[in-house]
Amino acid sequence: MEASKKILQVFWVEWFHRTPHINLTLHQVGAKFEPTSSVYQESLGIIGSVPAGILILTLLILLLYLLTRCCDTRPRKAASITCLKVTLVLFALFTLGALGVSIWGNEEVHEGVLVATRSVEHINSRLHSLRNLTKLFDETIQHNLQPQLNLFKETILKNEIENMTAQMFILESLNYMMSNISDVLLINVEDINTKIAPVELGGVTRMLLFGEMIRRVATIGITGLLMMFVFVLIVGVAMHSRCTLITFSVLGLLSMIVCWGLASVYLVVTVGLSDWCMDPNPFLDTQLNKLVANDVAVYYLRCDPTHPSPFSRYINHAQQAADLVLASLIKVTKVADQHYPRSELHPRLDRLLTYLNQSERTLSGVTTLLECPPVHSHYLTLLNSTCHQSMSGVVYLLLSAAGSGLLFTLLVWFTSHTWIYLNHKSVSGVDSNVMRDARQGTRNGRLYHSDGMAGLGGNGASSPATVGTLGRDSQHHNQHHNQHHNQHQHHNHNHYNHPPVGPNQGICCINTIGLHGTRRARTASIDTKRQSCASETCVH
Repeated sequence: MEASKKILQVFWVEWFHRTPHINLTLHQVGAKFEPTSSVYQESLGIIGSVPAGILILTLLILLLYLLTRCCDTRPRKAASITCLKVTLVLFALFTLGALGVSIWGNEEVHEGVLVATRSVEHINSRLHSLRNLTKLFDETIQHNLQPQLNLFKETILKNEIENMTAQMFILESLNYMMSNISDVLLINVEDINTKIAPVELGGVTRMLLFGEMIRRVATIGITGLLMMFVFVLIVGVAMHSRCTLITFSVLGLLSMIVCWGLASVYLVVTVGLSDWCMDPNPFLDTQLNKLVANDVAVYYLRCDPTHPSPFSRYINHAQQAADLVLASLIKVTKVADQHYPRSELHPRLDRLLTYLNQSERTLSGVTTLLECPPVHSHYLTLLNSTCHQSMSGVVYLLLSAAGSGLLFTLLVWFTSHTWIYLNHKSVSGVDSNVMRDARQGTRNGRLYHSDGMAGLGGNGASSPATVGTLGRDSQHHNQHHNQHHNQHQHHNHNHYNHPPVGPNQGICCINTIGLHGTRRARTASIDTKRQSCASETCVH
């Protein structure tokens, strides 16, 4: 928990960590991040099923609504369509705003992943530098220092001196140096290299970058597609197109499924990430123990100054061996200068001293790279970017997906109501236009019965009686008119034809069409109506 205390946790972490974790038996389980545990997987699956349940519920409610609307044939007021159009546009703008939040969250996640990836790359680069130094140390010892010691030993043996004690001292010192180099110095450095050799984070960084690229592009693509669906709705409202609105109803249903599906995924990721951020070390301990010893994993993840480094023993032994070799070489140099020609020994002694100093510098560099504070600092940067920036971005994506799902539900609801309403309005509009034309025809001339024409051919004339308004049934009026017209022709069979008595005898064609301007009459043949009108006298 030492590292987690230093993490810059956003408040979302603790809030989502408190989400109840229950298994399939509805018993609460622990919130410890254990992705390999079947119990923990069940708890996350149940949490992720909540948005899926909301989706199923909204689809059922929408289905029931559409079933109730399909049988509604009542006419609507013309002002209702304006209200619906304004409502649709407002909710469409809200939906675009909710989808825009996902773009923001997507970039937040992307930036957090990039920072975390750079931290992993820094740690991996440090490991590579450590391997390179240990390799350089081995090469310096095996290919330079040890061969030069062997050559110096051969030179001592070839050049015999009178002081055998000095020669034996030099030979014993050389054997001691070679023993320390091979048995202590090399072995300890090789042990250090063995402890860190299995750790290779290059594949992890490549996998993170590749997965992040796919996630980012997919999020942008899905968001752009959903925005296009919203623009389809806006175009349909602007064009007053029933076909376009029906198309959006289908696209809106697909958008609802996509949004709530993404909400399920984001909710699972958010809860899991918050559980990990509350205590990230146990999970990483388990994963690193597959590669390195437990003491090495604990050393770098916690970097507790009260706990010694797992490499300190190897470093101390190697450093002591190097110091002993250097001290022995200095003593050998002093004795050799007193008993051997300087021109024969010093080129090799100088090279030995150079290689030994280089080995000590390399060993010092290895010691510096093995220190935990720099690695732990990169580790904390990784945690901060993940548990603060990336966590916030995932929460924004979750809120965007859930909000967009709700808004798409409302848009589909209002759109379905609108295109059904447009169907009724189109019928009502035609009826209104026809009746308006009929009323216009009525104002142009009064309608009269043909009863008054019978008096013109016989005993007397009767004044034409005014009958009828547009509210009278047209069929009954036509039958009545035809009956009297036939009586008039029979009565005046031997007489000359009389001109029309009134200025508006008969029924005007436009009035006949207007009176029959019902939905049933509109389906009849217009030509039949015109022939019917042609048999009458129309005054315009």
